[in-house]
Amino acid sequence: MPQTLRPLDYGCTDWRISSQRAADLYSSGTRLWTKEDLEDIEQQLRQSYAMERFSVRRIDGSIIQISNPMFQVQNPIWKPHVKYQEYWQLVKAQPNGPIETYLCSYIVDWTNQTARNFRELIAQPMQVFDEKHLLWQNSKTCKDLAALVQDVLGTNTVKKVLCFGLGDFCRSAPEWLKKQHDSWDENSEVKNVMGCIIQHSVALTIAQLCRGNETLPLLAQDPEYTEVAEDILAKKEFKIVGTHGAGGFAEIDENM
Repeated sequence: MPQTLRPLDYGCTDWRISSQRAADLYSSGTRLWTKEDLEDIEQQLRQSYAMERFSVRRIDGSIIQISNPMFQVQNPIWKPHVKYQEYWQLVKAQPNGPIETYLCSYIVDWTNQTARNFRELIAQPMQVFDEKHLLWQNSKTCKDLAALVQDVLGTNTVKKVLCFGLGDFCRSAPEWLKKQHDSWDENSEVKNVMGCIIQHSVALTIAQLCRGNETLPLLAQDPEYTEVAEDILAKKEFKIVGTHGAGGFAEIDENM
């Protein structure tokens, strides 16, 4: 009688088990993200100086804790932000992190800020913003957009205008970009941020049209905003949310 060897379990990897678990949870209606989770992680990251560990809820309801390398660091060069792992990353593309993160629809990651902080601000960013915003308001494109928005609105009610990644318009261009040009002056700096300013101007126009005589929140999330940009936008009736990449997404759906 042939000898039967011990069972081989090489196919029963942690990744195959967790990916099947993720697929089952998703099929049963489990939400990958909730408003409460996004608000919670955003608040934790805002308080990162005092947070020795960050708590992240996995989609199976369990909690993992991620140590904070910038805990009580006075001048951190690494900024924590939320990194998302959407459905296909949970069931098809094995995550790069440790096994415990395989069922995480979001985790904490860090971005090095040294090159970003090295870049100076453009000259008179508020004045530049106002000039380009006025240019937008007087453009045919603005008028065409207004007509389109009014047509789409009809009798519908808009509760908020939420913007993502409109871009910082106060920081000077990176050195690698300047080196690609024979000359680089203040006009070049303004031209470089023109697109970001126009995008914010478009948001202001949409909010104004949707607002009517009512109060309408105009929210913007972009972790790349400088403090100067945030101050300027606050004066333009923007509310900055999600400086670490989660608060804005928590505003998308009240029923999350």
